[in-house]
Amino acid sequence: MRLLKKYPNRRIYDTQNSQFVTLADIRQMVVERQAIKVIHSKSGNDLTRSVLMQIIADMESEGHESLLTNRVLEELIRFYGDKMVAVVSPHLEKMVLDSLAVQDQIREQFTSAFAQPYPTPEQAINYIMEQYQELTGAKPPADGNPEKDDG
Repeated sequence: MRLLKKYPNRRIYDTQNSQFVTLADIRQMVVERQAIKVIHSKSGNDLTRSVLMQIIADMESEGHESLLTNRVLEELIRFYGDKMVAVVSPHLEKMVLDSLAVQDQIREQFTSAFAQPYPTPEQAINYIMEQYQELTGAKPPADGNPEKDDG
């Protein structure tokens, strides 16, 4: 767990690297799946959620597409203070995590599908010629036309 301390002047200090960090730096830590915890430097209160929400707000103001539509935000606000929040919160988390797992699988499949070395046209022709020879036992004609074989 990477411990970050937020000071009253709003600066955030990374205790692991002994340097101040920006919200963009913290966003990168999250993207890299580093576990973080942001605490208030004097009180020790956990500020992680508010910092993460600030990062989301900043990303949206930068023009990133909103993941949380107004309707979703309105419904989330309605759940606060409701007894159902204890049921809804773990369910929402599971749904998001399941969705991310599926996205990771799809990304892996696309990466492996397009990372394979595809043959050049010359390699494909050579392969077809080799297969022809194995199937027929005869050497393919030089012009590629089996009907016009001189042999």
